[in-house]
Amino acid sequence: MHVRNALTMLDLPDVAGYYDDPIPCAEDSQIARAVNAFTEGEPLWQAAFRDALDRDRAELLCVWSERIAALAVRLDSARPLVMGLVGLSVADDSAAGEALLIAPLHRRSAEKLDSDADRLFDEAAGLTDLVGARWLRDARDSADQVEDSGYVEHVGDDGFRYLRAAGVSRHGRF
Repeated sequence: MHVRNALTMLDLPDVAGYYDDPIPCAEDSQIARAVNAFTEGEPLWQAAFRDALDRDRAELLCVWSERIAALAVRLDSARPLVMGLVGLSVADDSAAGEALLIAPLHRRSAEKLDSDADRLFDEAAGLTDLVGARWLRDARDSADQVEDSGYVEHVGDDGFRYLRAAGVSRHGRF
């Protein structure tokens, strides 16, 4: 897949409200395809993708990863956490630190699933590029908890989800 095509998957036509959309939704799958393309890309392709990632797309990856952390709990499966972490590792450079706030959600979801969070972070590191692997190592070793990142766990009518705590707003447009 061409880098432009993968980046186009991160250009959602109507992103307003994506954060609050039902989990999962069609946009989640579309973004997952872009992240999967990144994991399958050669190092040169990955570098081009990372270099072309702008702040809006990086923030979208962060929102997606947050939603994926909740989806893993809903599905009772740790597998989505790995891809969510890969998305964060790609977004970090362009997301102005937002990704570091979301990484603890993946750790907490792993705990809820009785999975080894460190192993999941390491598995994601094996699917990303060197820059992402270094970022994942640092995120893996962080002691930050969900509450430290400004999130709370919530179970509503549509199921489990992480929500921003009162007074903590999302920086982007999603």
